[in-house]
Amino acid sequence: MEPAMYRDLRLTLWQRQLLIGVVVALTSQVYLSLWAEGFRVSAAAILYPVLLIALTGDRRWPDIGLVTGLCVLFIRVAFDLLGDMALARALLIEYPGGVFYLCYDALLRLFFRLRRAPSPPWLALSLWLCDFLSNLLNLWLSSRFTTLPAVLPLAGVALVRALTACAILWAGQGYRQLLLRSEHEQRYRRLFLMTANLKTELYFLKKDAEDIEGVMSSAYRLYERLEGQEEELSALALSIARDVHEVKKDNLRIIRGLEEDVAEAYDHQAMSLSDLLNILEVSTRQFLEGHQGDIRLECRYDRDLPIREHYRLLSVLKNLVTNAAEAILADRGRGKVRVELTTQGERLRLTVADDGPGIPPRAMKMLFQVGYSTKFNQATGDINRGVGLPAVRYIVDELAGDLRVESEPGTGTTFFAELPLNTVTGGEAP
Repeated sequence: MEPAMYRDLRLTLWQRQLLIGVVVALTSQVYLSLWAEGFRVSAAAILYPVLLIALTGDRRWPDIGLVTGLCVLFIRVAFDLLGDMALARALLIEYPGGVFYLCYDALLRLFFRLRRAPSPPWLALSLWLCDFLSNLLNLWLSSRFTTLPAVLPLAGVALVRALTACAILWAGQGYRQLLLRSEHEQRYRRLFLMTANLKTELYFLKKDAEDIEGVMSSAYRLYERLEGQEEELSALALSIARDVHEVKKDNLRIIRGLEEDVAEAYDHQAMSLSDLLNILEVSTRQFLEGHQGDIRLECRYDRDLPIREHYRLLSVLKNLVTNAAEAILADRGRGKVRVELTTQGERLRLTVADDGPGIPPRAMKMLFQVGYSTKFNQATGDINRGVGLPAVRYIVDELAGDLRVESEPGTGTTFFAELPLNTVTGGEAP
């Protein structure tokens, strides 16, 4: 399988091989010359296995070693020719360096074929043996078969380079795992918020279904009264009743579909209160990024409880916090929203307070009515649809809790909700 990095870059196999060969060849130009003419000790032997393992995937043949060896030979010979060395002598001196990379790749393919999923110790041992054995061959060829290789120094050099390459590979793998974990958490957070929003919206769809049922019943009663008196009007009433019935069936299909999609997502899993508040903070921060203002959200709790009704509790908190933030943004644009959750006996007390403009007394009476809203944009003429606070009221009632609000114009607003602790935690509270 091709690595994702190269799939994104759209490089062909030969382009990858050539890129690795050129990079390694250029890196090998920074070296120490030891023990024999043409024998070099460079950091390229550290970079080479990292590129082989991280970027080339699972291969059977040492084709990259061949390409890299040719690139190393070509570039080294080119530099020798620039130094007025004869071509034949340059080839004789530099070809062992090219053989090193071909031998390294061949050995690495062999060791990895023995272990499909190499463990860290096997990886370190494999890289050390590849480096050591390839260096032995390189030094033997560089000395023109006249002297025995310096085994112990070569083994030490190979060990240092192998451990360095392993450290780079393990660090890269750890970084990739960190990115994957972060991406997974972001996906989970988005899914959780989306599901919580869908569960809240289901309330209004169900309410619409009840309203539709009432309209259908009224139309059918009108038909019964007109039947036998006004045939045209009775037929029209019956047609309306039938059409409304079809709308009702479509609406119920949508509700059932949404309920099936979100019902079993995480309903039977408890989420810690700290994680729930973290999601609330992240979603609020994302909401505020699109607005000009300075609003600080503070979340506190006295016990990190396991929350079974996490969707409903998040919907309550998110609606109250968003409502408070919007009120502050519509006023002076600067303020603070404070969220506190405390346990009092068998109750969970939830407090959401802000230092916004407050709510006028006449608006308090209609605060929880569907469709009523105090948020009106004079520039665009848009008005909030007024379903956030009614949803909060509905969820709190559904959980057998109590909800009240205190507000003083010019000072701020505080919402208080008390919920049965056993209901919210599903009986899992410590």
